Amino acid sequence: MPRWRMAAFVAISLLLGLTQSLGMNLVASNLPQVQGALGATTAEGAWLLTAYFATNIPASLLLTKFRLHYGLRLFADLAIGLFVVAAVVHLVANDLSSAIAARAALGIAAAPLSSLTVLYMAEVFSGPKKVIGLMFGFAALQTGAPVSRIIAEGLFLHGQWHGVVMFELGLALACFAAINLLRVTPVPRQPMFDGLDIVSFPLYASAIALVTVVLTQGRLRWWLDTPWLGQCLVAAAVCAGLFVIVEINRAKPMVNLRWLLHGGYMVRLGLAITLSRMVLSEQSVGAVGLLNVLGLLNEQMHTLFWLVLLGTVAGFVVTLLFLPKQRFDLLGLLAVAIVGVCAYVDSHATNLTRPENFYLTQTLIAMAASMFLASSILLALVRVVADGLRNLVTFIVLFSTTNALGGLLGSAVLGTYLAQRQTAHYQHLMQQATLADPQVALRTQQLGGAVARVLGDTAARGNQGLVSFNQQVVRESWVLAYNDVFLAVAWLAAAVLLWVLLLKWQLWRRGHTVVSFASQVPGPFGPPAAAPAPAPGRDAAATPAALQSPPSPAASAPVPARS
Repeated sequence: MPRWRMAAFVAISLLLGLTQSLGMNLVASNLPQVQGALGATTAEGAWLLTAYFATNIPASLLLTKFRLHYGLRLFADLAIGLFVVAAVVHLVANDLSSAIAARAALGIAAAPLSSLTVLYMAEVFSGPKKVIGLMFGFAALQTGAPVSRIIAEGLFLHGQWHGVVMFELGLALACFAAINLLRVTPVPRQPMFDGLDIVSFPLYASAIALVTVVLTQGRLRWWLDTPWLGQCLVAAAVCAGLFVIVEINRAKPMVNLRWLLHGGYMVRLGLAITLSRMVLSEQSVGAVGLLNVLGLLNEQMHTLFWLVLLGTVAGFVVTLLFLPKQRFDLLGLLAVAIVGVCAYVDSHATNLTRPENFYLTQTLIAMAASMFLASSILLALVRVVADGLRNLVTFIVLFSTTNALGGLLGSAVLGTYLAQRQTAHYQHLMQQATLADPQVALRTQQLGGAVARVLGDTAARGNQGLVSFNQQVVRESWVLAYNDVFLAVAWLAAAVLLWVLLLKWQLWRRGHTVVSFASQVPGPFGPPAAAPAPAPGRDAAATPAALQSPPSPAASAPVPARS
């Protein structure tokens, strides 16, 4: 492939990845500004996030099957076209209701951009080394979070809500032109849809949407004070149960639950992804939230966000060092350990903490997040490839669901813990702060004296001093609460690390390790020296034509190296 063509594929992949990630993060990272433009409260503004994730997660399943069934060309044209339409709808949204509907449409439209980003990046590489393209494709999808905080001020300054939407529309039109200018190599089509999908998919989508509503709204409306949150959970459990009943008894299931449950490997991987995403929520909930409490805005943290972007890319580069020996399990363990250590360091923050104090730790956490994402993808792909790619759709469902819901669960749990600790610290500090204490009395007098030039009345100055003192107590309670969150994340990381090590020890006792399993599949630089030769039918099974073909008796027989 000519170099100009390779550069074009990389540029289009970066454009697609930035468009998808900015569409999600421009609102999520700047929710207070969006709420102000729409005249919404915090709880009402959170419905914008709810609508996006409630449609985006289920759409990943449906659109993946659509791509394999109808082909890549139609998939790409419809995906970008739908994104453009959603951006135009966004442009005419002037109230909260229409904005929520537009965000729901954008969630559906943004789902296929993830696949296109990875496919365009993988097109640059050939043969087994396509896994390198896979890694950098996912790296492109992670760039939007820090970039959204860097560019948002200018967009809101010049056009408020519509400035953000105009920017998204411009990116969507650029993507539409780019994919029609240069196409990726098409793959053979394969029948993917079945009559019972009409029953299964609404149940799956309803369960995911209801869980998303609970996770995004529970902390703001409070879990025990809002009865309809419990009703949503009950309805989600019913929908999920019916989905499992339907899928277990299907000859061609939409999601192969038997494969997920067999041996418990994929279940443990899904649980590990969920727990680790909770740990990685420290960056979005902790550091930026603390700096905002201390009065800093995004425009004062640009250097921090640039370093986070650098760490995100560096994490995927570090992953390449682990590819030759396929030690993906060690990569994930290293990532969790890095987050734990950095969270412990961050737990010593004070009211004098500034972005400079987070430069090193947040860069390392961003790198660890990329390393863990890469390791979880590679570990799961090893299993999928070894089974002949028959369960590729099931893997995509598992990964996208656990990754997205794990992040939402982490934000909900850490946000709830943060609110509880802030209340506890505030009550504790106020119990000790009485006007009978000479130091408290002196401090309130000093704070009142600071406004003596504008307030001539002594009683008014005294009241203002009490208000200012209370504000300082509230600020200190938030700082202490964030330190508790950082420390809790460190303990959670240690618990996840210990749990994974125990699992590895149990596998080692039974003579089965991730390394021996991964060695069955050729790596990007060829299989390890001691790896056994692939089975005769495995290369044929790995072709796209075998994506949904039922396994033969020989293929479904247990393999000693994987038991």
